Amino acid sequence: MATLIVLLSTFAFAVLIRFFFFSQQPLNYRLCGRIALAAMFLFTEISHFVMDDGMVQMLPAFMPLRYFIIYLTGVLELLFAVGLLLPNYSRLTGILVTAFLICVFPSNVYAALNSVDFGGNVNGPMYLLFRAPLQLFLIGWTWIVAVRQH
Repeated sequence: MATLIVLLSTFAFAVLIRFFFFSQQPLNYRLCGRIALAAMFLFTEISHFVMDDGMVQMLPAFMPLRYFIIYLTGVLELLFAVGLLLPNYSRLTGILVTAFLICVFPSNVYAALNSVDFGGNVNGPMYLLFRAPLQLFLIGWTWIVAVRQH
């Protein structure tokens, strides 16, 4: 839920800034959307390093190098945030973000099925009723603001 709040509030803030301070230019909603997505990835990236113990629990115990995977995905999220803000790389970054969101979804399923006490997963399988649509929303958002050609 926090990621959605960060995404939407940053988007609203970016639109307001563009509207009030750059009113002579047409409002670029896709740019504001990429700024918001970048902010969301910066927000989630921090948790990979600050709350790594909780995030590791979202991966099955049989997986090797669980902490490494958490740190690696945190670094990837930081790179996504930067790539989304670079016009020459935003489309490629959007494609990679879409693939990333698809790849990490099984960890959310595992965490929800095992009621992992991190990020709402403690609510069990019911959490997936929120998480699955959120994941689809984020993929759609990414597609619209970064991948889709005008």
